Amino acid sequence: MVSGGMKCVKYLLCVFNLIFFIAGLVLIVAGTLIQTKFNADFAFFEGQAVNHVAILLIGIGLIIFTIGFFGCCGAYRENHCMILTFAVLLGIVFVVEIAAAIAAHIMRTQIDELLKDTMIRTSRNYPKGKAVKEAWDHIQHDLGCCGAKNFTDWSDNINLNNSVPDSCCVVYKQDCGVDFFRSGQTTEIYTVGCEEKFLDASQIAVIAVIVVAVVVSIVQVVGVVLACFLAGSIRHNYQPL
Repeated sequence: MVSGGMKCVKYLLCVFNLIFFIAGLVLIVAGTLIQTKFNADFAFFEGQAVNHVAILLIGIGLIIFTIGFFGCCGAYRENHCMILTFAVLLGIVFVVEIAAAIAAHIMRTQIDELLKDTMIRTSRNYPKGKAVKEAWDHIQHDLGCCGAKNFTDWSDNINLNNSVPDSCCVVYKQDCGVDFFRSGQTTEIYTVGCEEKFLDASQIAVIAVIVVAVVVSIVQVVGVVLACFLAGSIRHNYQPL
């Protein structure tokens, strides 16, 4: 059994792994909620982008959940093999996170362009198709925007007949967007495009993810160092005389 300073390391490592354990569980729940609820709301992505995000969250959550289990059990039972497994898995996840961050940064411009193209293409089908209609109404109402680039995008939609979706209205009510392009009362609708709103929101999300990733990475490095120290101490204490 470890003693002295290594005993503090043992309990500190247990606390670290409890945090990983809870974080993994939260990611699994978040991924499940996204796949079941928000996939329907953001159907204009045709399900793929949201599904990929949800699956990625669930996958990372399961990995972190497993790592937390190995770390907690290994530290508590002072099991050399489990602690080394924890350190190796944590190191692998750290490398994968760095690679994913680099890939996300490289692909961000492509994703932004794909988002713009998807918005413009699907807006032409409005209000045909229940999924597309519900997605656009949800986005415009929640983000306070109208159209892809701006509200004039709806003027080219032959299905609307000189109208904008009711979800474009600042004060929502039935048929509030009817014949808008004949009246031209821009004060009654949102004039900013959803494309801009979405990209602004994504920038904030990217910054938040970077901050969280840096904090988690630092914690992971500390966790690996503590695990190596503890594993070395356990191996030394249990060496045959």
